Amino acid sequence: MSDWRFIVDHNSYADFSVSVSPAVEKAVVTGEAPPTVFLCMFDADSITIGVNEDPEQALDLAFCDQQKIAFRRRLNGGGAIYAGKGSALIVLTLKTDHQRVPETSAEAFPQILTVFAEVFARRYGFAAEYRPLNDIQVEGRKLVPTSLKIEDGVMTLRIVVNLKPIDTEMAGRAMPMPPEKVQDKELKDLTSRFTWLEREAKRDISEAELEAFTLDCIEHAFGETDLTRSGLIASENVYAEEFREQFESDAWLFGKSERNRLGDLLQPGDTVGRGRVKAMGGMIRATLAIRDGLVLRAIVNGDWHPRPIDGIAWLEDALTGVAAEPAALNTCVSVFLDRADVEFAGVEKADLGAALEKALADQQPGL
Repeated sequence: MSDWRFIVDHNSYADFSVSVSPAVEKAVVTGEAPPTVFLCMFDADSITIGVNEDPEQALDLAFCDQQKIAFRRRLNGGGAIYAGKGSALIVLTLKTDHQRVPETSAEAFPQILTVFAEVFARRYGFAAEYRPLNDIQVEGRKLVPTSLKIEDGVMTLRIVVNLKPIDTEMAGRAMPMPPEKVQDKELKDLTSRFTWLEREAKRDISEAELEAFTLDCIEHAFGETDLTRSGLIASENVYAEEFREQFESDAWLFGKSERNRLGDLLQPGDTVGRGRVKAMGGMIRATLAIRDGLVLRAIVNGDWHPRPIDGIAWLEDALTGVAAEPAALNTCVSVFLDRADVEFAGVEKADLGAALEKALADQQPGL
């Protein structure tokens, strides 16, 4: 018998992402709870943005407020995801000491998402395929976006299954797409790039069938069967409330935003510039504040999947005080990405260097 557990519940994507999901992760890390597969059925529309994103860059906040669309900044990487009522999130919170649980992002995405794509194809008869770095698609249409975190000996992989259609016009206005985001894609707009399981399967999919699909994927990806049907333990309910209070705050939501991080820092004579580059791993948004020829503050946002999450802050700290000229910035990035304790899957030195050089060339008065 497996010692893994399987939980099925209902919640919005946004609320689950800032409460139950981190609570389960904490309990698995501490050993209070066993490795967990969680199927969350969405009971409302909502949006989450990645841990390394600024909502003022990733979302049209005025439109979201006008339409009363809930949005939260989650603890995992990746980009903004609009999750519709009736669709679902499969969360794998698993110990990396298991022989078939990957320890790096570069291994995890292709290994696990290829299995999920194969199970989609086998069960429903359409040509699902893994698309690097972190999607499953059908003929160029995104069926499954994912996000990943690997820290403290635990992999948390979050797999959104678009089960039902969404209002793509509303989602596209809520999450404006930079042109660089789709420069390497044949289908450019959200309406043509989005698809859902019932459309591709050409029939309705019940919650019970989605549960069976989830367990099928777990068996084929990890060799685990007979997961124990369970619910949250008492400590997870406590953690969930604590995390909800913390991660629903504006301090967390805008933690990566320029208005908070530059704020009172700038003085007359300082300049600020911005650069944007699409890497295979995701969008990179670089902001450089310059004073007296040196980097006063670097802000590196984006929708890729850093490991560890704090690695982004380490890079920003490394750039502080560096000479504001391309060679020095590229040397700093090169040395940083050579560190054994950092993984920016799908993001190369040239990608970061290009974003920083664009920010350097874009310098304007900061005040």
